[in-house]
Amino acid sequence: MASVPNIAGLTNRNLFRIGFQEPYKEVAVRDEATTNIRSFIFSPKGTYIAFRTDKKAEILKCADWSVAASIEGNYKEMFFSPLDNYFIIWEMFAMTKENPQGKPNLHVFKSSDGTKVGSFVQKNQIGWEPKWSADEKLFAILVNNRVLIYEDVKLDHYTHSIQAEKLQAFSISPSLAPAYYISIFTLGKAGQPSFWRVFKFPNFDPTQSVVSRSSFQADKATFHWNRRGTNLFVLTQTDVDKTGGSYYGKQSLSYGDVKGNGGNMTFSKEGPIHAISWNPGNWNEWVAVYGHAPAKATIFNAKCEPLFEFGTGAWNAIYFPPEGNLVLLGGFGNIATGHISVWDVRGYKKLGECSAPDTTSLAWDPRGECFLTATTYPRLTVGNGYKIWHYTGALMHKRTCEDKENLLSISWQPGNYPKSDLSKSVPKSIEVTPKATAAYRPPGARNKPSTFTFHEHEKPHKPGQVEATPSKQAIKQKEKREARKARKAEERGDAAPTVTPTTPTTPKAPFVSTGDPEKDKKIKNLNKKLNDIEKLKQQKASGKQLELNQLAKIENEAALLQELAQLKL
Repeated sequence: MASVPNIAGLTNRNLFRIGFQEPYKEVAVRDEATTNIRSFIFSPKGTYIAFRTDKKAEILKCADWSVAASIEGNYKEMFFSPLDNYFIIWEMFAMTKENPQGKPNLHVFKSSDGTKVGSFVQKNQIGWEPKWSADEKLFAILVNNRVLIYEDVKLDHYTHSIQAEKLQAFSISPSLAPAYYISIFTLGKAGQPSFWRVFKFPNFDPTQSVVSRSSFQADKATFHWNRRGTNLFVLTQTDVDKTGGSYYGKQSLSYGDVKGNGGNMTFSKEGPIHAISWNPGNWNEWVAVYGHAPAKATIFNAKCEPLFEFGTGAWNAIYFPPEGNLVLLGGFGNIATGHISVWDVRGYKKLGECSAPDTTSLAWDPRGECFLTATTYPRLTVGNGYKIWHYTGALMHKRTCEDKENLLSISWQPGNYPKSDLSKSVPKSIEVTPKATAAYRPPGARNKPSTFTFHEHEKPHKPGQVEATPSKQAIKQKEKREARKARKAEERGDAAPTVTPTTPTTPKAPFVSTGDPEKDKKIKNLNKKLNDIEKLKQQKASGKQLELNQLAKIENEAALLQELAQLKL
């Protein structure tokens, strides 16, 4: 294994590699005769790299970049087993005159020499991937509502199976022998819920599942195991949100563990769940980005208790380096700014930030000292290229594609590498970050404090932390708003008293009917809202951190009191 990690990249011209050290020179991995390379992947341990063309798939040894195996065929998908020992490829299923029933189109080979060890028929490209246990003892594949399980890579006959009607997806935990766990998701029939369950191998009796959770609003499911395979989150989603609340369907997050505990996760801010990720270096921590813009990011423990609130920002993605000591929160895709924040998850301190607009892929280097962002084809047809950043946000290297050159993909070589000076020292950025351009303000509003906010932002804090004392400027603006409200009330001739959120309220008098049923109904509704506000004020006084919508309710108390007084006149 080299002392520094390599980077491999693929353009429409060639497959290249870069030794991660100055001057970051690109070296061709294959000669110019190898054309039409469609994609490439590294094996999980970094032992091999494989690429495919329209005519073959080829496995190279990363130690010397020599060919380990060449497999003829027009393959569309490929991946390596967890310990790099096996190479799995998939081609389109086809029926011909010679093979009217079709022939096997999923194949398993030894990575070292390309020896075939098994073949299967897998007609669907979506969900085609077999699953391995972390030690490669178990191999499982989903075929026709059945999960077939093979042991010790003896792929000529399966030893166990899980069968269920409308079985859509499954996953194997990363735990090691003898405690293997397998989760499945089954789609519900009309009037019946969907289910996800966890079984302990080899007991697959539905009545003896370790965890079983149901949902009437789930068309698909994604499994998220922690590093030890003891805890699991399942993100379920419907294709269409019938309530009209979301264009992307309705989501829900539920959890379970191998001890049999389970439940549903609720977040403190309403809106979609943009991303969740377990910390690869700490099996007891996970991060979620959730809520309507600006999204909120929180780190939780395995019991779903918040450990730290990162606040709100232009985020929709989470990236951990292998060590798990840092976390990167980014905003890409429909968030045009490409804002990136890097945090220390041990001290909950922001270490750096930068902006990488039009990023289509991001990956940490195996040492957790740098990360790479790229703009790739065909996701974006212009501006292709890649950048290498220090974890503090300093730009270390930049490469922009030439005319008629497209970057298809780029990736770090996995592996274990010694730390470098970059873990302690901050390099000088090759570009100066431009200052943000201020929004236009008319001449009459310049050099004056602005009270307009497009979004209410939440600052980083620990759960339960008392809200910081407002600044003098904020207090002054609040006093101006209250005075303006009082002046308008006087002009309208309203005699109702204005009560600020900090003014203690007197006990409510018994309800007295006005004789008008409609008025009585409105008065009761207002009294209920005022009682709720009183409870929120008590919670705030006790030091509880309130959400923005709860604070807005408190701010609305004076208006409710005025409306109540008008009804009682």
